[in-house]
Amino acid sequence: EAVHDNVERHTALRVVDETHFGDSYAQTLQRWRETFLANSDTVTRLGFDETFRRMWTFYLAYCEAGFRAGYLDVAQFTLARSGDPS
Repeated sequence: EAVHDNVERHTALRVVDETHFGDSYAQTLQRWRETFLANSDTVTRLGFDETFRRMWTFYLAYCEAGFRAGYLDVAQFTLARSGDPS
């Protein structure tokens, strides 16, 4: 809603298409978390401690949960000048 409202109010553009892919992004975050955990030894060798690893794991899981629950979303918008055919 905020994107639509601001585009309409403050630009000469309009939203002609949008694709939401929060579900896919949740899967991406899950894979990033799994890969991060699988490479814990490498992360340690790079100088990151247990506190950092736990914090980063929590952050990735938290974001994944937000996308899976629908609280967060990510989208691609296609805009056109008002009056242009689409």
